[in-house]
Amino acid sequence: MKKTLWFVIALMLGSLILSACGSSKATGFPTGKFVNPNSDIGAGIEFKEDGTFRAFNSGYTLARGTYSIDGDLYIEESNNGNCPVPMKYKYSFDGTNLKFELTDQSRNDSCGERKMGFDGVTYVLSE
Repeated sequence: MKKTLWFVIALMLGSLILSACGSSKATGFPTGKFVNPNSDIGAGIEFKEDGTFRAFNSGYTLARGTYSIDGDLYIEESNNGNCPVPMKYKYSFDGTNLKFELTDQSRNDSCGERKMGFDGVTYVLSE
């Protein structure tokens, strides 16, 4: 009986430790489908929990890649659009609106479409 109790306690502690690690990975960055409300073509970005993203417009995928988060920095780690990586943008999220701003690094981003999509743009959570 004592061994079983200790096993259950150890299992519970292990679960707590693993869940704490999982939440630190998430860092509060939102996942889901975000749209640009000022876009006539239904432009947006979908962020997944596995650290991948998909940029789209009118239902068509424009780019895919991976991202990470460091504090309030969104870091594009890879993409299939031949844009230089890693590239950092500052972000803020209020529960619905996801706003991006340029950093010193991204002010010089040579990927014009990406820079335009993150330069002071606010996306709204849609799904």
